[in-house]
Amino acid sequence: MASKLFGTKIYLLALILSLLQVSKSNGFTGPSESDMPSIITVEGKSIPLQSLKNPIKKSEQILAEGSKIYITNCALCHGDLLDGKGLYSQSFNPPPANFLHPKSILSRSQSYSYWRIIKGGRGMPESYNPWDSAMPAWEKVLKEDEVWKVIHYIYSKAEEISKPSIQNISTPSIKNGQKLYEDNCSICHGDDGGGDGPGAKISSPFPRNFIKGHIKFRSTPFGKIPTDEDLFKAITNGSNGTTMPSWKHLSENDRHSLVLYLKSLSKKFSRFVKKRKTHKIVVVPEPPKFTLQSLKRGGKLFLQNCSACHGLKGRSDGTSTKKVVSIETDSIWPRNLSKPWKFRRGDTRKDIFLTLRTGLSLSAMPMFSSRIFKDEQIWDLVHYVQTLAPSHKPTTNPILKVKKIDGDLPGNPKDSLWKTTSSNFYPLGGQIIESKKVIYPIIDNVVVKALHNNKEIAFYLHWDDPTVDPVLKSFISVKESPAPPLPEHLQVEESQEVTTEEPPKPQKFPDSIAIQFPASVDDDSQKPYFLNGDTEHPVNLWKWSSHPMKALEINATGINNQKIQKKQNLVSQASFEFGRYYLTIKRPLTTMEKDDLQFRSGQIIPIAFNAWNGSAGETGSQKVVSSWYNLILE
Repeated sequence: MASKLFGTKIYLLALILSLLQVSKSNGFTGPSESDMPSIITVEGKSIPLQSLKNPIKKSEQILAEGSKIYITNCALCHGDLLDGKGLYSQSFNPPPANFLHPKSILSRSQSYSYWRIIKGGRGMPESYNPWDSAMPAWEKVLKEDEVWKVIHYIYSKAEEISKPSIQNISTPSIKNGQKLYEDNCSICHGDDGGGDGPGAKISSPFPRNFIKGHIKFRSTPFGKIPTDEDLFKAITNGSNGTTMPSWKHLSENDRHSLVLYLKSLSKKFSRFVKKRKTHKIVVVPEPPKFTLQSLKRGGKLFLQNCSACHGLKGRSDGTSTKKVVSIETDSIWPRNLSKPWKFRRGDTRKDIFLTLRTGLSLSAMPMFSSRIFKDEQIWDLVHYVQTLAPSHKPTTNPILKVKKIDGDLPGNPKDSLWKTTSSNFYPLGGQIIESKKVIYPIIDNVVVKALHNNKEIAFYLHWDDPTVDPVLKSFISVKESPAPPLPEHLQVEESQEVTTEEPPKPQKFPDSIAIQFPASVDDDSQKPYFLNGDTEHPVNLWKWSSHPMKALEINATGINNQKIQKKQNLVSQASFEFGRYYLTIKRPLTTMEKDDLQFRSGQIIPIAFNAWNGSAGETGSQKVVSSWYNLILE
């Protein structure tokens, strides 16, 4: 009883520490201005911060140059609107700073911002635990004048956005829309609306090309121009999972002005009016009740019409998809249907129905025409699609609790014991701190479970990757989505000819994942830098790779300074099913190796994750990562 109570207290302590870290990160992250050092060294030169002023005079040209620097270097974390809600904002703990927060940089000197940008998270005072912050040090990346230009832009833009929205008395106009577009949209969509602005290459999919007159999410049929309301909604709602934010902070008249200007960028809208055409609106009827019969019919329809792209389990691994995906040309992976929280239109039944009925213009997602598919069939598909995902987005628990069991730990990721073990969901974001980085990651989370039996510790992991390393087919269980069945009138008897295939070869770079721990955990030890530590704060990496197909213990003192241990104690087993890797890794709790982390019950241990999609060319520092979380053994 006393032992159980002690374990509960330790768990609560870990939870409190995690919550304190989260609460400290809400709003503005970082030390106060009084914590700023008096002098810093930049490229061998001493810079006195207290008297430092921005040497560049602010002008429209300087702000334009600063916006380009910001969008290409900062927006993925801090967001297009400087609110700390960039694409990778949920992948780091603490999250990126929200420059709109009242206590953010607007209340601090520009010399403070210079210090934070130049020295990054690792340059914070030791009392602020610099090893948690994902903020890069930009002193060897950005030139001196670029830092000052982006500071001018951040202060000016944050002040502009922070002002309360004022409803214009005048009616919306193209002239007002053009000014708004130039100030807010051209940085990504380009001066002429061609989708080729400076920020065009930092997000997948690329920004919309307005000259073509199409947007993906419309109430009109496939290939048809959108209504004014469609454009207004697109501006207001933004696009989930891309760098396109919601612009609802603009007044309604301003957003309507933007609609008028966007329509002026394409000749299709004026032709539409000249020919006196009217929009044909796709009507979404009220959803019927869910039934098992509907689900069964939807499964057959999905297999026949959707699995070629989305795969058998909806994880983007269809046989047709792999032949046409090219991120460089914006031919992107189809939506992973097991993650509805990433659906860009929304994940309600009506949202999914409308996507199926309208298709997504300028993409491979077709419309399901009412001439071929009745409304009942579309609802059947909707019902089936909703069963491919959990009922809600998993939450990220800051503590991974390692359950204690009696007996042997499971070595197979498909062991039924794992089904009785609670899981933790960890978001992953592209590593953007080192120069060789990944910008278009397809792996965006890992699900983790853990068990121990007082002798060993075992981890279960699964993560989605639409392509499997071919070499694994010779060694482990690999199940890939099959080609969809042909209609009955096109089916023929299969040939009985026996073909001999060459053994599959490994892809150029392996698919990999790593669990990261500090090399040691003492009461007075400082947490290592989350990007693989440094010379004074090393980490252990338990890294599994598809070739060679095993997990290795690696000692790291930096992202580019890693060494494989001579003595290996890990045992691993992997499988791949329909766009998802499954893996278990086991190790004794204690070892004789001085570089190994030794696990003890009740101890709070930092844990983090790295993953590489080898088929996309990810290797070395080109990977997705998580920040530190906490692990505790029962």
